[in-house]
Amino acid sequence: MDRILIDVGSSTVKVYRLGQNVVELLETKSIHLKEDFDPAFGLTKTNKDTLIGYVCDIKEKYPGTHKVYATAIFRKMEKLAQQSLVDEFFQATGLYFNIIPHDLEGHYLEMALAGKYHLADPLLLINIGGGSTELLVTQSGKTIERYNLELGVMSVLAEFPHLNDSTSAHSLKEVVDAIKCKLPSGPTRTPIAIYNGGELTYMKRANYNLQTNVHLSDNDHPWMITLSNFAKRNEQIFTEVSLKQLESLMPDDPLWMHGARPCSAIAQAVCEQFGVKTIVPSDSNMAHGIYRQELRQVVLSGSFRKHLDYILDVKEKLAETGATVLSPRFEKPKNPGEEFVTFDGEEGKSPLELERYHLEMISGADALVVCSPNGYVGASALIEIGYAQALGKRVIFTEKPEEFMLATLPAEVGL
Repeated sequence: MDRILIDVGSSTVKVYRLGQNVVELLETKSIHLKEDFDPAFGLTKTNKDTLIGYVCDIKEKYPGTHKVYATAIFRKMEKLAQQSLVDEFFQATGLYFNIIPHDLEGHYLEMALAGKYHLADPLLLINIGGGSTELLVTQSGKTIERYNLELGVMSVLAEFPHLNDSTSAHSLKEVVDAIKCKLPSGPTRTPIAIYNGGELTYMKRANYNLQTNVHLSDNDHPWMITLSNFAKRNEQIFTEVSLKQLESLMPDDPLWMHGARPCSAIAQAVCEQFGVKTIVPSDSNMAHGIYRQELRQVVLSGSFRKHLDYILDVKEKLAETGATVLSPRFEKPKNPGEEFVTFDGEEGKSPLELERYHLEMISGADALVVCSPNGYVGASALIEIGYAQALGKRVIFTEKPEEFMLATLPAEVGL
């Protein structure tokens, strides 16, 4: 069965198929979800209905297992507004609306590009969205600096409203200089940057002066461009290439090109600020990181008395994917089959202390994985599910729960 991933940003929804050793972009749709957005109430009814309708269409068009990941403006929604959207979205689509935090999105960005750069020099990873920008500086396979900026395509368009006139009424230098004032000062100098999020396709279609990549040897990054050539073509995109010409380069989703000028200006400002000399355009995106490692830190819930072998098997499979299981920490039971199972390494701890620890780990996890063989969910797991739901944490059942109310809670089924 196909795995279909739906990536919802502030202005664009991207649909991917995660297949055997391949991440395929199926389609994109531009929806300006930030328009009239209010953190206390969330999306406008029109935008919410458009988003839900599009996701329902995607489910019908591309059968399989569907998962939704949302970023950018959705993180700015107040808790009640988030919960209302998650509930309504689940009721309408049957899918959990997973709003991921900045640090997890940064992790997916790292995973998307992991192992593709082996030089000793620091490397800058650039991910620009409709409402935010993530910048990671890596060196020798480790992240040494991380910047999550409340700066994106929509905020640049709001500041420069005539950017998308037929040709821009704002000069490239004016926009770049304004953006640089919002960037971190004194960052690590990075001679090479990987600029991801569909930029390889864009630069090829927009006729940027790409050259054979001599820094990365993988098939996903065949080209590179000097910063000077990037800036030169950006200037032409601002002053010589009309908006209609840009739209014609993306006939399936012409509104996507409304982000071309602001996005390129952000990238140019970032590269100048970080001392970048060479840019590697990339089509890799959050979906590629999710494909490589979807779960980062998780807690397992279930009946240790009835289904310990099942739970330990799930734990082993998660570890094979690179996920860290925060709890249970240990694997060898001291009292298998008893009412409250404890493990070697938990000596001297009362059941209440151990449950408190388990709940504390849920608060720091990316997801609670409920081990529910044949749909069974025990009383202790119910407490943990309720706690995770109250925190707005992602809940994943390994098998569909048999209890009616659990099936109505916004959650996912299947790892």
